[in-house]
Amino acid sequence: MMFAPRHPLTERAGRSSVIFGLACLHYVIALGLALSKSRGQGTRLDFNSLEGVRKLVSTPGGTLGSWAHMLALDLFTGAWIYRQCRRLDAPGWVRIPALMFTLLTGPFGLLLFLLWRMIGAGRGATLEDEP
Repeated sequence: MMFAPRHPLTERAGRSSVIFGLACLHYVIALGLALSKSRGQGTRLDFNSLEGVRKLVSTPGGTLGSWAHMLALDLFTGAWIYRQCRRLDAPGWVRIPALMFTLLTGPFGLLLFLLWRMIGAGRGATLEDEP
C-alpha cells in the first residue's frame, strides 16, 4: 500500500474482507483466552475503570488481546486511507507517512491523512464523499 499502490495484489489486499476478518477473529480469540484465564484465577474483570483495564492489559493474554485489537483497527484504517488516497489521487508524500504512522501509532496516521484531506486535497472532498 505504501510502495506499490497500483499493483493488482495490493489493490486486492486493500479491498479484501478476509484480511480484516482474520484480524478480528484473532482479536476475539485472544480476548476470549484472556477472559477465560482471568476467570480461572478468580479475578473480576473491570472494563469500567482505568485500573481494571490496566490489570487486564498487564497480563500476557491481555497484552495479546490489546495488540490484536490495535492491529485489526490499524489494518482496517490503513486500508481505508489507501482506498481514499487512490480515489483522491494523493501523492506519495501524503500516502506513505499516513500509512506508516497508522501502522506505528494508529490515530496519528489517520489524523495526518484527515488534515491533508481537509486542507490539501484540493478537490473539496469531505468525509461524506464515500463511493
